Amino acid sequence: MAVNSRGQDTPNIPSMSIATAPSSAAPPPAAPASSVPPGLTLRSKAIVMFAALGAFVVATLFSVGQQRGRLVALAEELEHLHVVESALGRVNSAAASAVLKINDEAAFAVPRDVANSVAIEIEGMGPGLRVLNDVFPGGHALATRLESRLQTARATSSRADLLDLRAEVNALVARLGQVALEVRARKDRLWEGYRSQYDEITLSLIAMTGAGLAVFGAIVMLFFTRLARDIRLLADRAIEVVRGHRGDPVPVTRGDEVGRLMDSVNHMQEILRKREQELEVTRQQRFHQEKMAAVGSLAAAVAHEINNPIAAIQGVAESMMGTCENAQCGNLGRNCHPDMILEHTRRIAQITRQLSDLTSARSGDPEWVDVNNLLRSTVNFLSFDRRLRHAKVESRLDADVPAAWAVPDHVTQIAMNLLLNAADALAESAAGEGCIGVSTSAAGAFVRVEVVDNGVGMTPEVLERAFEEAFTTKPVGRGSGIGLFMCKALIERGGGRIAIGSVPGRGTRVEVDLPTEPPGVRT
Repeated sequence: MAVNSRGQDTPNIPSMSIATAPSSAAPPPAAPASSVPPGLTLRSKAIVMFAALGAFVVATLFSVGQQRGRLVALAEELEHLHVVESALGRVNSAAASAVLKINDEAAFAVPRDVANSVAIEIEGMGPGLRVLNDVFPGGHALATRLESRLQTARATSSRADLLDLRAEVNALVARLGQVALEVRARKDRLWEGYRSQYDEITLSLIAMTGAGLAVFGAIVMLFFTRLARDIRLLADRAIEVVRGHRGDPVPVTRGDEVGRLMDSVNHMQEILRKREQELEVTRQQRFHQEKMAAVGSLAAAVAHEINNPIAAIQGVAESMMGTCENAQCGNLGRNCHPDMILEHTRRIAQITRQLSDLTSARSGDPEWVDVNNLLRSTVNFLSFDRRLRHAKVESRLDADVPAAWAVPDHVTQIAMNLLLNAADALAESAAGEGCIGVSTSAAGAFVRVEVVDNGVGMTPEVLERAFEEAFTTKPVGRGSGIGLFMCKALIERGGGRIAIGSVPGRGTRVEVDLPTEPPGVRT
Protein backbone atom coordinates (compact mmCIF):
# COMPACT_ATOMS: atom_id res chain seq x y z
CA MET A 1 0.00 0.00 0.00
CA ALA A 2 1.11 3.58 -0.68
CA VAL A 3 -0.10 6.90 0.76
CA ASN A 4 -1.50 9.57 -1.59
CA SER A 5 -1.22 13.34 -1.25
CA ARG A 6 -4.36 13.40 0.87
CA GLY A 7 -2.92 11.01 3.40
CA GLN A 8 -5.08 8.07 2.28
CA ASP A 9 -3.88 4.56 1.57
CA THR A 10 -4.04 3.31 -2.01
CA PRO A 11 -3.13 -0.15 -3.34
CA ASN A 12 0.35 -0.15 -4.90
CA ILE A 13 -0.60 -1.10 -8.48
CA PRO A 14 1.71 -0.77 -11.52
CA SER A 15 1.14 1.74 -14.26
CA MET A 16 -1.05 0.99 -17.25
CA SER A 17 0.11 -1.66 -19.70
CA ILE A 18 -2.87 -1.74 -22.07
CA ALA A 19 -4.35 1.41 -23.61
CA THR A 20 -7.45 1.44 -25.76
CA ALA A 21 -9.86 3.93 -27.28
CA PRO A 22 -8.92 7.27 -28.88
CA SER A 23 -8.90 10.53 -26.99
CA SER A 24 -11.73 11.94 -29.06
CA ALA A 25 -15.06 10.73 -30.34
CA ALA A 26 -14.73 7.51 -32.23
CA PRO A 27 -15.16 8.09 -35.97
CA PRO A 28 -17.66 6.05 -37.91
CA PRO A 29 -16.23 2.68 -38.90
CA ALA A 30 -14.48 2.77 -42.21
CA ALA A 31 -14.96 0.17 -44.86
CA PRO A 32 -12.63 -2.74 -44.10
CA ALA A 33 -9.48 -2.77 -46.17
CA SER A 34 -9.27 -5.52 -48.73
CA SER A 35 -6.84 -8.31 -47.91
CA VAL A 36 -6.86 -9.80 -51.43
CA PRO A 37 -3.27 -10.22 -52.68
CA PRO A 38 -2.51 -8.87 -56.14
CA GLY A 39 -3.06 -11.46 -58.83
CA LEU A 40 -4.70 -12.36 -62.12
CA THR A 41 -8.42 -12.82 -62.55
CA LEU A 42 -9.81 -16.17 -63.64
CA ARG A 43 -10.35 -14.79 -67.15
CA SER A 44 -6.74 -13.57 -67.29
CA LYS A 45 -5.50 -16.95 -66.04
CA ALA A 46 -7.51 -18.68 -68.78
CA ILE A 47 -6.02 -16.34 -71.39
CA VAL A 48 -2.51 -17.03 -70.07
CA MET A 49 -3.12 -20.77 -70.17
CA PHE A 50 -4.40 -20.63 -73.75
CA ALA A 51 -1.48 -18.38 -74.74
CA ALA A 52 0.97 -20.85 -73.16
CA LEU A 53 -0.76 -23.73 -74.95
CA GLY A 54 -0.57 -21.84 -78.25
CA ALA A 55 3.11 -21.08 -77.69
CA PHE A 56 3.75 -24.76 -76.96
CA VAL A 57 1.93 -25.82 -80.14
CA VAL A 58 3.89 -23.26 -82.20
CA ALA A 59 7.18 -24.46 -80.67
CA THR A 60 6.22 -28.07 -81.39
CA LEU A 61 5.31 -27.28 -85.00
CA PHE A 62 8.53 -25.30 -85.44
CA SER A 63 10.62 -28.17 -84.10
CA VAL A 64 8.78 -30.70 -86.26
CA GLY A 65 9.12 -28.34 -89.24
CA GLN A 66 12.88 -28.19 -88.75
CA GLN A 67 13.08 -31.99 -88.69
CA ARG A 68 10.70 -32.25 -91.63
CA GLY A 69 12.97 -29.93 -93.64
CA ARG A 70 15.87 -32.34 -93.10
CA LEU A 71 13.59 -35.22 -94.09
CA VAL A 72 12.59 -33.44 -97.33
CA ALA A 73 16.27 -32.80 -98.12
CA LEU A 74 16.98 -36.51 -97.71
CA ALA A 75 14.02 -37.38 -99.96
CA GLU A 76 15.23 -34.95 -102.63
CA GLU A 77 18.71 -36.42 -102.48
CA LEU A 78 17.27 -39.94 -102.76
CA GLU A 79 15.24 -38.86 -105.78
CA HIS A 80 18.37 -37.39 -107.38
CA LEU A 81 20.28 -40.63 -106.72
CA HIS A 82 17.42 -42.52 -108.31
CA VAL A 83 17.86 -40.41 -111.46
CA VAL A 84 21.61 -40.93 -111.29
CA GLU A 85 21.14 -44.67 -110.88
CA SER A 86 18.83 -44.80 -113.91
CA ALA A 87 21.34 -42.85 -116.03
CA LEU A 88 24.13 -45.07 -114.74
CA GLY A 89 22.16 -48.13 -115.81
CA ARG A 90 21.59 -46.74 -119.28
CA VAL A 91 25.28 -45.83 -119.73
CA ASN A 92 26.40 -49.17 -118.37
CA SER A 93 24.01 -50.98 -120.71
CA ALA A 94 25.24 -48.98 -123.70
CA ALA A 95 28.88 -49.61 -122.76
CA ALA A 96 28.26 -53.35 -122.39
CA SER A 97 26.53 -53.45 -125.76
CA ALA A 98 29.42 -51.58 -127.36
CA VAL A 99 31.92 -54.03 -125.87
CA LEU A 100 29.93 -57.00 -127.21
CA LYS A 101 29.81 -55.56 -130.68
CA ILE A 102 33.50 -54.76 -130.69
CA ASN A 103 34.25 -58.30 -129.54
CA ASP A 104 32.19 -59.83 -132.37
CA GLU A 105 34.86 -61.75 -134.33
CA ALA A 106 32.84 -61.76 -137.47
CA ALA A 107 32.57 -58.05 -137.46
CA PHE A 108 36.31 -57.61 -137.34
CA ALA A 109 36.47 -58.57 -140.97
CA VAL A 110 35.09 -55.19 -141.89
CA PRO A 111 36.36 -52.61 -139.26
CA ARG A 112 34.38 -49.81 -140.80
CA ASP A 113 31.13 -51.72 -140.25
CA VAL A 114 32.11 -52.41 -136.60
CA ALA A 115 32.91 -48.75 -135.98
CA ASN A 116 29.61 -47.68 -137.47
CA SER A 117 27.73 -50.23 -135.38
CA VAL A 118 29.50 -49.19 -132.13
CA ALA A 119 29.08 -45.48 -132.90
CA ILE A 120 25.40 -45.61 -132.08
CA GLU A 121 26.07 -47.03 -128.56
CA ILE A 122 28.94 -44.66 -127.78
CA GLU A 123 27.02 -41.61 -128.93
CA GLY A 124 24.17 -42.69 -126.60
CA MET A 125 26.52 -42.78 -123.59
CA GLY A 126 27.45 -39.09 -123.87
CA PRO A 127 24.28 -37.53 -122.31
CA GLY A 128 24.29 -40.19 -119.59
CA LEU A 129 27.91 -39.51 -118.68
CA ARG A 130 27.21 -35.80 -118.44
CA VAL A 131 24.27 -36.51 -116.02
CA LEU A 132 26.62 -38.60 -113.86
CA ASN A 133 29.08 -35.74 -113.56
CA ASP A 134 28.50 -35.32 -109.73
CA VAL A 135 29.20 -39.03 -109.01
CA PHE A 136 31.50 -39.58 -111.97
CA PRO A 137 33.56 -36.36 -112.28
CA GLY A 138 35.52 -37.49 -115.38
CA GLY A 139 32.42 -38.59 -117.30
CA HIS A 140 32.24 -35.56 -119.59
CA ALA A 141 35.91 -35.78 -120.56
CA LEU A 142 35.63 -39.53 -121.03
CA ALA A 143 32.62 -39.11 -123.28
CA THR A 144 34.56 -36.59 -125.37
CA ARG A 145 37.53 -38.91 -125.56
CA LEU A 146 35.35 -41.88 -126.61
CA GLU A 147 33.73 -39.83 -129.34
CA SER A 148 37.19 -38.72 -130.54
CA ARG A 149 38.47 -42.32 -130.67
CA LEU A 150 35.28 -43.39 -132.43
CA GLN A 151 35.80 -40.75 -135.09
CA THR A 152 39.40 -41.87 -135.50
CA ALA A 153 38.39 -45.54 -135.84
CA ARG A 154 35.75 -44.68 -138.38
CA ALA A 155 38.13 -42.51 -140.36
CA THR A 156 41.05 -44.96 -140.46
CA SER A 157 39.10 -48.21 -140.40
CA SER A 158 42.16 -49.51 -138.50
CA ARG A 159 41.95 -52.59 -136.29
CA ALA A 160 44.41 -50.98 -133.85
CA ASP A 161 42.21 -47.94 -133.37
CA LEU A 162 39.22 -50.21 -132.91
CA LEU A 163 41.08 -52.16 -130.22
CA ASP A 164 41.99 -48.91 -128.49
CA LEU A 165 38.31 -47.99 -128.56
CA ARG A 166 37.44 -51.35 -127.02
CA ALA A 167 40.02 -50.87 -124.26
CA GLU A 168 38.59 -47.44 -123.49
CA VAL A 169 35.07 -48.87 -123.32
CA ASN A 170 36.23 -51.74 -121.08
CA ALA A 171 37.87 -49.26 -118.71
CA LEU A 172 34.63 -47.27 -118.68
CA VAL A 173 32.60 -50.39 -117.86
CA ALA A 174 34.93 -51.20 -114.95
CA ARG A 175 34.74 -47.62 -113.67
CA LEU A 176 30.96 -47.57 -114.01
CA GLY A 177 30.77 -50.77 -111.94
CA GLN A 178 32.64 -49.07 -109.11
CA VAL A 179 30.44 -45.96 -109.37
CA ALA A 180 27.31 -48.13 -109.29
CA LEU A 181 28.48 -49.74 -106.06
CA GLU A 182 29.24 -46.33 -104.57
CA VAL A 183 25.82 -44.98 -105.59
CA ARG A 184 24.08 -48.04 -104.13
CA ALA A 185 25.97 -47.66 -100.84
CA ARG A 186 25.17 -43.96 -100.74
CA LYS A 187 21.54 -44.65 -101.49
CA ASP A 188 21.39 -47.22 -98.70
CA ARG A 189 22.87 -44.70 -96.27
CA LEU A 190 20.32 -42.10 -97.35
CA TRP A 191 17.47 -44.57 -96.91
CA GLU A 192 18.76 -45.42 -93.47
CA GLY A 193 19.02 -41.71 -92.64
CA TYR A 194 15.52 -41.12 -94.03
CA ARG A 195 14.04 -43.87 -91.89
CA SER A 196 15.98 -42.65 -88.85
CA GLN A 197 14.82 -39.07 -89.43
CA TYR A 198 11.25 -40.23 -89.89
CA ASP A 199 11.42 -42.24 -86.67
CA GLU A 200 12.96 -39.25 -84.89
CA ILE A 201 10.16 -36.97 -86.06
CA THR A 202 7.56 -39.48 -84.96
CA LEU A 203 9.14 -40.03 -81.55
CA SER A 204 9.72 -36.31 -81.08
CA LEU A 205 6.13 -35.52 -81.93
CA ILE A 206 4.87 -38.26 -79.59
CA ALA A 207 7.22 -37.11 -76.79
CA MET A 208 6.34 -33.43 -77.12
CA THR A 209 2.64 -34.20 -77.36
CA GLY A 210 2.83 -36.47 -74.32
CA ALA A 211 4.88 -33.96 -72.35
CA GLY A 212 2.49 -31.16 -73.31
CA LEU A 213 -0.54 -33.19 -72.31
CA ALA A 214 1.13 -34.19 -69.02
CA VAL A 215 2.25 -30.66 -68.12
CA PHE A 216 -0.93 -28.89 -69.15
CA GLY A 217 -3.04 -31.69 -67.71
CA ALA A 218 -1.20 -31.37 -64.39
CA ILE A 219 -1.59 -27.58 -64.43
CA VAL A 220 -5.29 -27.80 -65.25
CA MET A 221 -5.81 -30.53 -62.64
CA LEU A 222 -3.94 -28.52 -60.00
CA PHE A 223 -5.81 -25.34 -60.91
CA PHE A 224 -9.26 -26.89 -60.72
CA THR A 225 -8.37 -28.96 -57.64
CA ARG A 226 -7.32 -25.82 -55.81
CA LEU A 227 -10.32 -23.93 -57.14
CA ALA A 228 -12.68 -26.69 -55.97
CA ARG A 229 -10.95 -26.81 -52.57
CA ASP A 230 -11.24 -23.04 -52.08
CA ILE A 231 -14.88 -23.00 -53.18
CA ARG A 232 -15.63 -25.90 -50.82
CA LEU A 233 -13.82 -24.03 -48.03
CA LEU A 234 -15.90 -20.93 -48.75
CA ALA A 235 -19.12 -22.94 -48.75
CA ASP A 236 -18.23 -24.58 -45.42
CA ARG A 237 -17.19 -21.26 -43.87
CA ALA A 238 -20.39 -19.55 -45.05
CA ILE A 239 -22.43 -22.26 -43.31
CA GLU A 240 -20.25 -21.92 -40.19
CA VAL A 241 -20.72 -18.14 -40.18
CA VAL A 242 -24.48 -18.57 -40.43
CA ARG A 243 -24.30 -21.02 -37.50
CA GLY A 244 -22.37 -18.52 -35.38
CA HIS A 245 -18.67 -19.04 -36.16
CA ARG A 246 -16.74 -15.86 -35.31
CA GLY A 247 -13.21 -17.23 -35.16
CA ASP A 248 -10.23 -16.63 -37.39
CA PRO A 249 -11.00 -15.44 -40.92
CA VAL A 250 -10.44 -17.52 -44.02
CA PRO A 251 -6.82 -17.03 -45.21
CA VAL A 252 -6.98 -15.19 -48.54
CA THR A 253 -4.35 -16.83 -50.76
CA ARG A 254 -5.75 -15.94 -54.18
CA GLY A 255 -5.84 -12.72 -56.15
CA ASP A 256 -8.75 -13.61 -58.45
CA GLU A 257 -12.53 -13.53 -58.06
CA VAL A 258 -12.45 -16.42 -55.59
CA GLY A 259 -9.96 -14.46 -53.46
CA ARG A 260 -12.30 -11.47 -53.49
CA LEU A 261 -15.15 -13.78 -52.50
CA MET A 262 -13.02 -15.06 -49.59
CA ASP A 263 -12.39 -11.47 -48.57
CA SER A 264 -16.11 -10.71 -48.77
CA VAL A 265 -16.92 -13.71 -46.55
CA ASN A 266 -14.34 -12.47 -44.03
CA HIS A 267 -15.86 -8.99 -44.15
CA MET A 268 -19.31 -10.47 -43.70
CA GLN A 269 -18.07 -12.43 -40.69
CA GLU A 270 -16.48 -9.29 -39.22
CA ILE A 271 -19.61 -7.20 -39.81
CA LEU A 272 -21.78 -9.89 -38.22
CA ARG A 273 -19.41 -10.11 -35.27
CA LYS A 274 -19.52 -6.34 -34.72
CA ARG A 275 -23.28 -6.32 -35.14
CA GLU A 276 -23.63 -9.11 -32.58
CA GLN A 277 -21.34 -7.23 -30.22
CA GLU A 278 -23.49 -4.13 -30.59
CA LEU A 279 -26.61 -6.18 -29.99
CA GLU A 280 -25.03 -7.78 -26.92
CA VAL A 281 -24.07 -4.38 -25.54
CA THR A 282 -27.59 -3.11 -26.21
CA ARG A 283 -29.03 -6.21 -24.55
CA GLN A 284 -26.84 -5.73 -21.52
CA GLN A 285 -27.85 -2.08 -21.34
CA ARG A 286 -31.52 -3.00 -21.53
CA PHE A 287 -31.00 -5.69 -18.91
CA HIS A 288 -29.24 -3.17 -16.66
CA GLN A 289 -32.02 -0.64 -17.14
CA GLU A 290 -34.69 -3.23 -16.42
CA LYS A 291 -32.80 -4.41 -13.34
CA MET A 292 -32.38 -0.88 -12.05
CA ALA A 293 -36.03 -0.11 -12.81
CA ALA A 294 -37.07 -3.20 -10.86
CA VAL A 295 -34.86 -2.16 -7.95
CA GLY A 296 -36.28 1.35 -8.19
CA SER A 297 -39.84 0.07 -8.12
CA LEU A 298 -39.02 -2.11 -5.12
CA ALA A 299 -37.25 0.77 -3.39
CA ALA A 300 -40.20 3.08 -4.03
CA ALA A 301 -42.64 0.50 -2.70
CA VAL A 302 -40.48 -0.15 0.35
CA ALA A 303 -40.03 3.58 0.95
CA HIS A 304 -43.77 4.12 0.64
CA GLU A 305 -44.47 1.32 3.08
CA ILE A 306 -41.90 2.37 5.69
CA ASN A 307 -42.41 6.13 5.42
CA ASN A 308 -45.42 6.12 7.80
CA PRO A 309 -43.76 3.90 10.46
CA ILE A 310 -40.56 5.93 10.14
CA ALA A 311 -42.52 9.16 10.48
CA ALA A 312 -44.26 7.79 13.56
CA ILE A 313 -40.98 6.62 15.07
CA GLN A 314 -39.40 9.99 14.28
CA GLY A 315 -42.33 11.82 15.88
CA VAL A 316 -42.15 9.71 19.02
CA ALA A 317 -38.38 10.20 19.25
CA GLU A 318 -38.72 13.97 18.84
CA SER A 319 -41.44 14.00 21.54
CA MET A 320 -39.26 11.95 23.85
CA MET A 321 -36.34 14.27 23.32
CA GLY A 322 -38.44 17.36 23.90
CA THR A 323 -39.95 15.92 27.07
CA CYS A 324 -36.61 14.80 28.42
CA GLU A 325 -34.99 18.13 27.68
CA ASN A 326 -37.83 20.11 29.27
CA ALA A 327 -37.97 17.88 32.33
CA GLN A 328 -34.21 17.72 32.46
CA CYS A 329 -34.41 13.95 32.66
CA GLY A 330 -31.30 12.36 34.04
CA ASN A 331 -31.67 9.36 31.80
CA LEU A 332 -31.23 11.41 28.57
CA GLY A 333 -28.05 10.23 26.92
CA ARG A 334 -27.60 7.44 29.45
CA ASN A 335 -30.52 5.05 29.32
CA CYS A 336 -32.69 7.03 26.91
CA HIS A 337 -31.30 7.78 23.42
CA PRO A 338 -33.95 9.51 21.30
CA ASP A 339 -31.13 11.22 19.34
CA MET A 340 -29.90 7.84 18.06
CA ILE A 341 -33.43 6.95 16.98
CA LEU A 342 -33.66 10.22 15.04
CA GLU A 343 -30.22 9.68 13.45
CA HIS A 344 -31.10 6.21 12.17
CA THR A 345 -34.52 7.26 10.93
CA ARG A 346 -32.82 9.99 8.94
CA ARG A 347 -30.32 7.42 7.64
CA ILE A 348 -33.14 5.10 6.52
CA ALA A 349 -34.80 8.00 4.72
CA GLN A 350 -31.48 8.92 3.06
CA ILE A 351 -30.88 5.33 1.89
CA THR A 352 -34.33 5.06 0.34
CA ARG A 353 -33.84 8.43 -1.32
CA GLN A 354 -30.46 7.40 -2.74
CA LEU A 355 -31.90 4.15 -4.05
CA SER A 356 -34.70 6.07 -5.68
CA ASP A 357 -32.28 8.54 -7.25
CA LEU A 358 -29.90 5.84 -8.53
CA THR A 359 -32.61 3.66 -10.00
CA SER A 360 -34.78 6.41 -11.45
CA ALA A 361 -35.27 6.36 -15.22
CA ARG A 362 -32.72 8.48 -17.11
CA SER A 363 -32.32 9.67 -20.65
CA GLY A 364 -30.23 7.60 -23.01
CA ASP A 365 -28.68 10.72 -24.56
CA PRO A 366 -25.36 12.27 -23.45
CA GLU A 367 -25.59 15.17 -21.01
CA TRP A 368 -23.49 16.97 -18.45
CA VAL A 369 -22.89 14.52 -15.64
CA ASP A 370 -21.65 14.98 -12.06
CA VAL A 371 -19.33 11.97 -12.00
CA ASN A 372 -18.64 12.26 -8.28
CA ASN A 373 -22.34 12.13 -7.39
CA LEU A 374 -22.93 9.11 -9.62
CA LEU A 375 -19.95 7.28 -8.11
CA ARG A 376 -21.13 8.00 -4.56
CA SER A 377 -24.60 6.67 -5.34
CA THR A 378 -23.17 3.58 -7.03
CA VAL A 379 -20.78 2.82 -4.14
CA ASN A 380 -23.59 3.26 -1.61
CA PHE A 381 -25.88 1.06 -3.67
CA LEU A 382 -23.30 -1.72 -4.04
CA SER A 383 -22.33 -1.56 -0.37
CA PHE A 384 -25.30 -3.85 0.25
CA ASP A 385 -23.90 -6.48 -2.18
CA ARG A 386 -22.52 -9.44 -0.26
CA ARG A 387 -19.42 -9.50 -2.51
CA LEU A 388 -18.31 -6.12 -1.13
CA ARG A 389 -19.02 -6.85 2.53
CA HIS A 390 -15.53 -8.23 3.13
CA ALA A 391 -13.82 -5.44 1.18
CA LYS A 392 -13.01 -1.90 2.27
CA VAL A 393 -14.14 0.66 -0.30
CA GLU A 394 -12.38 4.03 -0.14
CA SER A 395 -13.65 6.93 -2.21
CA ARG A 396 -11.28 9.77 -3.06
CA LEU A 397 -13.36 12.05 -5.23
CA ASP A 398 -11.85 15.36 -6.32
CA ALA A 399 -14.45 18.06 -5.79
CA ASP A 400 -12.82 20.27 -8.42
CA VAL A 401 -13.27 17.92 -11.39
CA PRO A 402 -15.47 19.36 -14.14
CA ALA A 403 -18.69 17.79 -15.33
CA ALA A 404 -18.30 15.03 -17.91
CA TRP A 405 -20.22 14.75 -21.18
CA ALA A 406 -21.67 11.23 -21.01
CA VAL A 407 -24.79 9.13 -20.66
CA PRO A 408 -25.50 8.89 -16.90
CA ASP A 409 -26.79 5.36 -17.10
CA HIS A 410 -23.61 4.32 -18.95
CA VAL A 411 -21.41 5.80 -16.23
CA THR A 412 -23.40 3.94 -13.56
CA GLN A 413 -23.21 0.68 -15.49
CA ILE A 414 -19.43 1.04 -16.05
CA ALA A 415 -18.79 1.85 -12.38
CA MET A 416 -20.89 -1.11 -11.21
CA ASN A 417 -19.03 -3.52 -13.50
CA LEU A 418 -15.59 -2.27 -12.42
CA LEU A 419 -16.48 -2.37 -8.72
CA LEU A 420 -17.94 -5.87 -8.95
CA ASN A 421 -14.88 -7.08 -10.88
CA ALA A 422 -12.67 -5.64 -8.13
CA ALA A 423 -14.82 -7.37 -5.52
CA ASP A 424 -14.44 -10.71 -7.35
CA ALA A 425 -10.66 -10.20 -7.42
CA LEU A 426 -10.76 -9.83 -3.61
CA ALA A 427 -12.88 -12.92 -3.04
CA GLU A 428 -9.89 -14.95 -1.81
CA SER A 429 -8.46 -12.16 0.36
CA ALA A 430 -8.55 -12.52 4.12
CA ALA A 431 -11.20 -10.55 6.01
CA GLY A 432 -10.18 -6.94 6.40
CA GLU A 433 -7.26 -7.11 3.93
CA GLY A 434 -9.17 -6.42 0.71
CA CYS A 435 -9.26 -2.81 -0.36
CA ILE A 436 -10.91 -1.05 -3.32
CA GLY A 437 -10.05 2.54 -4.12
CA VAL A 438 -12.34 4.76 -6.20
CA SER A 439 -10.98 8.18 -7.19
CA THR A 440 -11.57 10.98 -9.67
CA SER A 441 -9.22 13.61 -11.06
CA ALA A 442 -8.88 16.02 -13.95
CA ALA A 443 -6.83 14.73 -16.91
CA GLY A 444 -6.73 17.43 -19.54
CA ALA A 445 -9.95 17.34 -21.55
CA PHE A 446 -11.13 14.30 -19.56
CA VAL A 447 -12.36 13.34 -16.14
CA ARG A 448 -10.33 10.36 -15.00
CA VAL A 449 -11.98 7.68 -12.88
CA GLU A 450 -9.69 5.13 -11.24
CA VAL A 451 -10.77 1.86 -9.66
CA VAL A 452 -7.89 0.13 -7.86
CA ASP A 453 -7.83 -3.14 -5.91
CA ASN A 454 -5.18 -5.23 -4.20
CA GLY A 455 -6.63 -8.55 -5.33
CA VAL A 456 -5.17 -11.49 -7.23
CA GLY A 457 -4.27 -9.44 -10.32
CA MET A 458 -3.90 -10.74 -13.87
CA THR A 459 -1.12 -12.47 -15.77
CA PRO A 460 0.21 -10.79 -18.95
CA GLU A 461 -1.63 -13.37 -21.06
CA VAL A 462 -4.95 -12.67 -19.33
CA LEU A 463 -4.30 -8.93 -19.38
CA GLU A 464 -3.79 -9.02 -23.14
CA ARG A 465 -7.23 -10.58 -23.63
CA ALA A 466 -9.04 -8.62 -20.92
CA PHE A 467 -11.28 -6.71 -23.35
CA GLU A 468 -12.15 -9.69 -25.55
CA GLU A 469 -15.80 -10.59 -25.78
CA ALA A 470 -16.83 -13.72 -23.82
CA PHE A 471 -13.34 -14.09 -22.29
CA THR A 472 -13.39 -14.74 -18.54
CA THR A 473 -11.29 -16.47 -15.89
CA LYS A 474 -14.16 -16.75 -13.46
CA PRO A 475 -15.76 -20.13 -12.71
CA VAL A 476 -18.69 -21.26 -14.84
CA GLY A 477 -21.86 -19.56 -13.70
CA ARG A 478 -20.10 -16.57 -12.13
CA GLY A 479 -18.98 -14.66 -15.18
CA SER A 480 -19.93 -14.29 -18.84
CA GLY A 481 -16.87 -12.33 -20.02
CA ILE A 482 -19.02 -9.46 -21.24
CA GLY A 483 -18.34 -6.90 -18.49
CA LEU A 484 -15.05 -5.32 -19.57
CA PHE A 485 -15.94 -5.71 -23.24
CA MET A 486 -19.18 -3.78 -22.64
CA CYS A 487 -17.37 -1.13 -20.58
CA LYS A 488 -14.88 -0.59 -23.41
CA ALA A 489 -17.67 -0.41 -26.01
CA LEU A 490 -19.70 2.13 -23.98
CA ILE A 491 -16.64 4.25 -23.19
CA GLU A 492 -15.40 4.35 -26.78
CA ARG A 493 -18.89 5.04 -28.03
CA GLY A 494 -18.93 8.17 -25.87
CA GLY A 495 -15.46 9.29 -27.04
CA GLY A 496 -13.57 8.18 -23.94
CA ARG A 497 -10.83 5.69 -23.30
CA ILE A 498 -10.00 2.89 -20.87
CA ALA A 499 -6.72 1.29 -19.78
CA ILE A 500 -5.76 -1.53 -17.43
CA GLY A 501 -2.59 -2.33 -15.53
CA SER A 502 -2.14 -5.40 -13.39
CA VAL A 503 0.48 -7.57 -11.68
CA PRO A 504 -0.32 -11.09 -10.45
CA GLY A 505 -0.67 -11.15 -6.66
CA ARG A 506 -0.53 -7.37 -6.30
CA GLY A 507 -3.74 -6.11 -7.79
CA THR A 508 -5.27 -4.24 -10.73
CA ARG A 509 -5.75 -0.62 -11.70
CA VAL A 510 -8.39 0.49 -14.20
CA GLU A 511 -8.37 4.04 -15.58
CA VAL A 512 -11.42 5.43 -17.38
CA ASP A 513 -11.27 8.83 -19.09
CA LEU A 514 -14.63 10.53 -19.75
CA PRO A 515 -14.67 13.56 -22.08
CA THR A 516 -15.56 16.96 -20.67
CA GLU A 517 -16.80 18.39 -23.96
CA PRO A 518 -19.25 17.21 -26.63
CA PRO A 519 -17.62 15.70 -29.73
CA GLY A 520 -18.63 18.67 -31.92
CA VAL A 521 -16.57 21.19 -29.95
CA ARG A 522 -13.67 18.89 -28.98
CA THR A 523 -10.32 19.81 -30.53
